[in-house]
Amino acid sequence: MIKILIFIIFFVSKSVISKDFKLVCSEINSSLDIGLSSDFAKIVNFKDRTIVNYSGGFFDDVILFGRNEIIFNNKVFNTRSTFNIATNKWITYKEQYIKRYNCYKDEIKRRF
Repeated sequence: MIKILIFIIFFVSKSVISKDFKLVCSEINSSLDIGLSSDFAKIVNFKDRTIVNYSGGFFDDVILFGRNEIIFNNKVFNTRSTFNIATNKWITYKEQYIKRYNCYKDEIKRRF
């Protein structure tokens, strides 16, 4: 009976752990545009296809959340961004400036 109870507690606790990743990005090349941040972080849930701004890059609206790429539009700062899920590369386009970022996924384990 105790083994069954332990199994149920273990199974339930694993199922409520969040599937979120903290996406941390740092710039590859320096740009002359100082309006673009040099690093930022976002919380991404690939299962539910949701993105939460953590630091930097606020006001991004998701246009497309595809299998291989996420496309963003920022009407406030007039930028467009793409994130390649396979290569973990983020590219931001603003007027004549292009800024490239390397990103890595840091797993977040939160219980709700």
